Amino acid sequence: MTGPRLFGIRGVGIRANGRVLTKPPLMAAQMQSQALPTRLPDLTGAPPAVQRRLVGSLVVMFAIDGSGSVHGPGGTDPYGTRNAACLSVVDLMQRYGGGRAGVVHWGKTAPEDLALPPMPVRSGRLRRVLAMQPMLGGTNPAAALARVRRLVPAVSPGQTLVVLLLTDGQDLGDGLTGQLAQLPPASVHLLLVDPSGNCFGQETAWRALPWGSLTRLANLHDPQRVAWESGAVIARCIGLDLPGQAHG
Repeated sequence: MTGPRLFGIRGVGIRANGRVLTKPPLMAAQMQSQALPTRLPDLTGAPPAVQRRLVGSLVVMFAIDGSGSVHGPGGTDPYGTRNAACLSVVDLMQRYGGGRAGVVHWGKTAPEDLALPPMPVRSGRLRRVLAMQPMLGGTNPAAALARVRRLVPAVSPGQTLVVLLLTDGQDLGDGLTGQLAQLPPASVHLLLVDPSGNCFGQETAWRALPWGSLTRLANLHDPQRVAWESGAVIARCIGLDLPGQAHG
């Protein structure tokens, strides 16, 4: 068996190869508030057979911010809304029978043992790693994209690479421009979910970079909205629509 062995239950913690990777156990009230995946609406914009083919062409990499600023109780995402949004997208893809997805957890670094290369969306291992909430210190998205490049050195003809970078936008770190330039043009899509109002003074700098798209939200405590925006990004990348935008 390759990769980390995963154990645990929601809100209690997961161990990989013997070391704790997630938050300490949560109090009962916090456990009840953990964000859950949202069932996203059906895709539109093409006949069903075409939709299935397009979804099957997807190679999605979820790059999930695990820096210190996101963790509770005082962080920007104490209940794992960003993780639930990624799981919502995986559920949507599975309903259409195809596509592959992988995971990069990142903060100051993007550890190899917390990363997963693209695999079929029906994989239980994919879901377990997506649900993890490791504490990874500082904020360096360039490390996340460097890890993505190692996991997905190339995509086959007919496939569509989508990198969804989910972060509260606290810091751009160093080397982000260079890492973006080494990935396919317009393949990295930024989802900024930040309650500070201007990404801790960094929003202008984020917007200046060549993203495939940039989505700006102010509230990580609305799982349906974050899930919908994440799904809408993926749909647009293959020329489809996700109707029924959640409000809030």
